[in-house]
Amino acid sequence: MAIWAIVEDLVFRSKIETAASALGLPMHVTASAVPPPSVSPEAWQVILIDLNRSSDDPLDVVRSARRQAPSARIIGYGSHVQAGLMQAAAQAGCTVVLPRSVFVQRLPDLLLGK
Repeated sequence: MAIWAIVEDLVFRSKIETAASALGLPMHVTASAVPPPSVSPEAWQVILIDLNRSSDDPLDVVRSARRQAPSARIIGYGSHVQAGLMQAAAQAGCTVVLPRSVFVQRLPDLLLGK
């Protein structure tokens, strides 16, 4: 199982890496939608995307991830007050879109594909 997190926020990066490490899951983290070259796109089973991005359009990141890994489970998370962005992320290709608080609570299960 290969997990790719596209996240700029260091706090969320740490939370994701800690949860993946506790589960013994391989984790690759990037700040952009450019995947690590060490893993082929077909290997991505779970892709986590922080929708509260400052460096680029989060919907472009979702679409790019979906093109690169069409069968991956893409989980977007963002601020609960951005309902429009969350709905647009689902339309752009996210399998699941969650508010940040729910994402953190469910993180271990999400990493395991549940």
